[in-house]
Parts: sequence; C-alpha cells; structure tokens
Amino acid sequence: MKKISLLTPLPFIFLLVLSGCLKDKGFEDQQYGININELKGVSFPQASSSPIMGSINSQTTASTVQGPYITLEQSSKATAPVTVTLTENNALVTAEGFTLLPTGTYTISTKSPVIAAGEYFSDKVIITIPNSTLLDPTKIYGVGLIISAVDQGYTIASNSKSIVMAFSIKNKYDGVYKLKVKTVGWAAYGIADGVSGTYTGYFNIITKGENSVTSYSTYRGDDLLAALTGGVGFTSGYTAFGAIAPLFIFNNTTNKLTDVQNTYADDGRGRKLELNPAITDSRFDPATKTIYAAFIMKQTGRVNQYFYDTLTYVKAR
Repeated sequence: MKKISLLTPLPFIFLLVLSGCLKDKGFEDQQYGININELKGVSFPQASSSPIMGSINSQTTASTVQGPYITLEQSSKATAPVTVTLTENNALVTAEGFTLLPTGTYTISTKSPVIAAGEYFSDKVIITIPNSTLLDPTKIYGVGLIISAVDQGYTIASNSKSIVMAFSIKNKYDGVYKLKVKTVGWAAYGIADGVSGTYTGYFNIITKGENSVTSYSTYRGDDLLAALTGGVGFTSGYTAFGAIAPLFIFNNTTNKLTDVQNTYADDGRGRKLELNPAITDSRFDPATKTIYAAFIMKQTGRVNQYFYDTLTYVKAR
C-alpha cells in the first residue's frame, strides 16, 4: 500500500511565515483595503428640513425665533470646547423666495456658538425682533446662516452646513377659533333662519395684513362663508356659499370691526359682503379673544341675508 505523507515541505512553511511577518505598506498608508476612522465634524442637524418655518406675533415688545443649533458628527462627546463660526448668507433667503429682514430690525444672539466640553450640542442661536410691528404681515421673512469655520480640528459637513430660519407675522386677531353662527333671511333657500348653532370643526383666522384676517374651515377645507342648513327656527347641517369668503378688517386701536369684504371675484351672482350698520358693537374683545361680527350677504335677485357670527378663541394657530 502506498503511504501518503502529511508533511509540508520545509521551504513552503518558511515562505508562509516570512509572508506573515512582512508589513503591507500600501494597506497602512490607506491606499487600499477597509480602514474605518471616526468622523469628526459639525453640522446643522435641522439642515435637511430647511427652511424652518415659524411665526411671531405683531407686537412692540421683543419677539424671538428659536434655533438653529449645531451638533457634533461623532459618537463621543466633545473633550474640549468646540467653537463654530456662523456667517449670514442673504442668497439662501432669496433663493427660497422669502424677504430679507431690514437692517436694524433684528439681532442674532451669537455668531460664535460653542459646543461645551462633555456635550454634543451647542445652545440654540436666537433671533430677536425688538418691534415686529415694523414688519409687513403679508410677507415671509428669513435669515440664512452657514457654518463657515470650526476649531479643534473638526470639519464642516458639506451637506448640512446651511440653514434658513423663516417666519411670518401674526396680528392679534390670528388664531384657531370655534364658530357660533346665526343667519336670518334665507329660509326659502334651505338655510337655517333665526336660530344659532355651533359649526363643526375649527376655523383658522389667518393674518392678511396688520389689522385684517381671513377665515379657513378645517371641516370643509376651504375659506368659503360658512352657514347652517335647515329652515325657520332650526338647523340640520353644515354648508358654505360659493364665490364668497370674508375678509374682516379691524381698527387696531379700538378693536372695532370696521369692514367685511368678499375676497372672491364676482361669478355672475353679484355676491357681496358689508358690515351691518344696525349693529354697532361688532368687535374683537382682547380680554376673551372673541370676535363678534354682524354683517350682510347680498346677492342679485335675492333678499339680504344677515349674519351674526361669534368666533371664540381656542389656541394659537
């Protein structure tokens, strides 16, 4: 019987040992192979959601816009304070179609935020507007920021280094309300007549100017003039009228309702809105944040329909 040797020739063993002892300079120089090094960078974590939208009230006292903050892009906390340099960038704002804040109407808390030792995040950068009544409620304003430098050997994440903080101005009438409505005059057309009822859902009362607002029904998903169906002395459902949506205009000093206008173009029916001159106390009550609105809906060929709306504040919009 032929014997099979399990011995490996000595020269081959020597070659394996020698190969294992040789250093691979290309691998150590990271020219090839898999080499995992921890990322050491900084970024705006909210950059992917930019622009960050918000709103502030129209007021003569200071308002603030919160954010952004800067974070470390690494698994461990900072071992020493990391100082970041921020630069304003107007092009970021105009690229979004927003309006630049006029010079002198705002301040930024710091353009050198610090990530403290033992932390992952910096404090938020605060934008302060001392007097927002100087700004136009019909515009959206923005501030663009870019991370332009960082110390302690950190790098800047190229895809998360810029952000736009944007906000609109809300007047004091703005908010989410519940509507109690009473109509008189159109019982013949199936509209509740002479009886009050609470409309389902909520109404967003939306700033359109310094002293004007429009109304948007969350139930219907539109801005049309809301009413209740039924007839004389009862209600049975919820409706709204086409081609007519109210714009409420107030006196900012007295809070009196001074005008109600239709924001829709005439579709041939001649639908119009006007303040009811017989009711002299249509107003916004700042103590309870309630809007009382008595107005008239007119349409060619029909009798006038009288509205007596009470909008009760629920929360900020």
